[in-house]
Amino acid sequence: MKKFEYKIENFKTQGIVNIILTKKDENKMNLLGEEGWELVSINDTKNGRNVMAIFKREKYE
Repeated sequence: MKKFEYKIENFKTQGIVNIILTKKDENKMNLLGEEGWELVSINDTKNGRNVMAIFKREKYE
């Protein structure tokens, strides 16, 4: 059976009305992708100034 590990990253958003992520955030996500992490969920937080991204990757023993 496959096993997975999970990682939570919080990103501070830009913009006043809309939730905007920066090129820096995109670069961070691309780096995680290169390390085998797959984005499975992204949600804004209650205050609306941050987003929480959940990544997973297969765990090899």
